Amino acid sequence: MRALLIALAMTTAPAALNAQILELAAHPDHVTVYPQGAKVSRRVEVAGEGTRQILIPDLPRGTDISTLRFAGEGVQVGGATLIDGRLPASEGAISPAIEAARAEVERLEAALAVKEDDLRRIHARAEAARAQIGFWQGLEASAESADQVAALAHAVGAGTLAATEAAIAAEAEYRAADLALRPDREALEKARQALAALEHPSNDKAALMLWVSGSGTLEISSFVPQAGWQPSYDLRYDEAAGELRVSQYFELYQHSGEDWTDVALTISAARPADRAAPSEVWPRLLHATPDRPIALTASKAATREMMAEADGAFFEAAPAPEMILELKLLGEIPTFEIAQPRDLRDGVEGFRVEWQETRVPATMLAEVAPLYDDHAYRVIEGEAPEGTFFFPGSAMIWQDGSLIGRTDLPFVRAGDEMRVGLGPIETLRATRLMPETLEGDKGVISRSNTRREVVEIEVSNDSGRDWAVRVIDRLPYSEQEDLTIETTATPAPTARDLDDKRGVIAWEFDLAKGAAKTLRTETEITWPIDQILR
Repeated sequence: MRALLIALAMTTAPAALNAQILELAAHPDHVTVYPQGAKVSRRVEVAGEGTRQILIPDLPRGTDISTLRFAGEGVQVGGATLIDGRLPASEGAISPAIEAARAEVERLEAALAVKEDDLRRIHARAEAARAQIGFWQGLEASAESADQVAALAHAVGAGTLAATEAAIAAEAEYRAADLALRPDREALEKARQALAALEHPSNDKAALMLWVSGSGTLEISSFVPQAGWQPSYDLRYDEAAGELRVSQYFELYQHSGEDWTDVALTISAARPADRAAPSEVWPRLLHATPDRPIALTASKAATREMMAEADGAFFEAAPAPEMILELKLLGEIPTFEIAQPRDLRDGVEGFRVEWQETRVPATMLAEVAPLYDDHAYRVIEGEAPEGTFFFPGSAMIWQDGSLIGRTDLPFVRAGDEMRVGLGPIETLRATRLMPETLEGDKGVISRSNTRREVVEIEVSNDSGRDWAVRVIDRLPYSEQEDLTIETTATPAPTARDLDDKRGVIAWEFDLAKGAAKTLRTETEITWPIDQILR
């Protein structure tokens, strides 16, 4: 037995340590589920006076004693021991479950004994009939006249026949009665197995020994890391109403080592499994060295070369996306109460509950990035209304009752700008070309210190309806005084440095069905003759 001991908070009298141990069942009745982990609470009613020991069996094996907390109404806990193996001996510590199991075994044994007595009576009749057969067959003929011999033979035959028929009938009745007792015997065997499981439980559970005083309700709570929830969404855009309907769900799971049966569930956005302190900022030391090329490892050089070939110039990498649900929540932590008690079995069930439907006023447009895509995508944009609280999660996109795609919904609160992609528009196409110029080069006329780039984008609408269109492209930018970049765009872009991204531009315009539009940019780059462009 391995026992983990919390130091006693009060002195326990020797008499109390030798007192009878009271075994009480404490099943989970309320669970608060976090994005990672869950707080499991259970309650027991403690009666009696003085200091005594209470044994709480059937806790999940692996329960962390450091997370155990006790709250009592009229009950004080002096100490606790978590037991992962064999339970301590406890005279007279019979749980109500064991008492009920023993009573059921005794009831079934008594009922079966009565029926087996009847079975033995039937067997006795068969044995008596067989004895009569033996008697008749053992008679010896002592008569002298033929008539006497005939009469004796007739009597022996009749007696043997009657006894044989009686034996056959009794044996048939015995077999039928014995077969009819099979359900009773099986029920008794199952009851005995259930009693044995209660009296000699396996070692896959833990138990909690408490030293308590007073009487009342005792609440026991612990933290389970093998549980959690994640959000999911259904998105349906109503173009006529100009709103995005967002159905929000929570999906719960648990691998705690025990079933949660008929428990009250609370979903909380708190993150007790994460760190609670801010990051520490360390000093930054700078030093200057003579100007010299920085040697690149083979892998870094190859990576840079491939990036330059793929894009025509080296560019800055986008920042890595933040981890899902790592966003800080300001103000109160949102919690969601499940209206009715629920069941969630260990490791074999997932529970999905719909929280609410939110209607977000939004407009839809066709957006295309010809640098990467040859067709546009539906994009809706709007402001989240009051009461909105969306956590980052996967979203299924529906249109006219059919599933058309999926996307990832970011963290959104009331007042935030929402932007969600709703799938491709295959019939709204875009091409991005760099027109041919001198010497057959595509879009580039090169001198020793000058480069000229021309880009033409053509957008065509063959969708059968009018669209509000946004085209996004980019122009190079510089942060060096001796590297100059001059650009012109026709028509003029609607937005420059879109979303605070240097050099990213956008055009917004209406495009009628069957129509096309051409966009053009010209860029001239100049740099010192003794340098190279990266």
